Amino acid sequence: MIKKTIFIFFLTVSWFVIIGLKSSGELKLPSDKINKTIRKRLGDFSFDLISVDSESVIYPTLLYRIVADNSTSGYVYVSRLNSCRAGGCDANPMMQNAEFEYFDYFFVTDSTGKIINVKIFNYQATHGHQVMSRGWLKQFIGFQGYQSLNYGTDIQAVSGATISAKAIIGDIQDAEKLILGFINR
Repeated sequence: MIKKTIFIFFLTVSWFVIIGLKSSGELKLPSDKINKTIRKRLGDFSFDLISVDSESVIYPTLLYRIVADNSTSGYVYVSRLNSCRAGGCDANPMMQNAEFEYFDYFFVTDSTGKIINVKIFNYQATHGHQVMSRGWLKQFIGFQGYQSLNYGTDIQAVSGATISAKAIIGDIQDAEKLILGFINR
């Protein structure tokens, strides 16, 4: 009984610590991580990130062209995705003004729009951390937006992270269509 009480106490304290640290501030560009990825995956050591201004790019999303030697060598897409409502995935969806838990991620493409790296850099949700696994994220490498991605078939299902996994799959598909639109102009 005492062990159960101590466990519940630590669980409750952990919950308040997580909520206290949670910040719903603006989406920030993780420049160091992006620069490291571009250097490693594209081999570009001298490049600029040029913001793509478009009505089709909506908050909370950032889209950049990677420009090296006066040509586009790829794209960087940064986004914030809702995971669950604050209070857990089973919180009442009818609650007015309820905050969502979220996570921020980016992916980098080559000049053809093919994904070469995906990274989750800010996971604020209390459930679904399994999607942060490098092994799971590697499934997106090579995706170029011409085909569809189905959860559980094309992309491996992940226990305990269904909502986060489906959110990132849908967002990557939409982002790839946007990037392909810029490439095919």
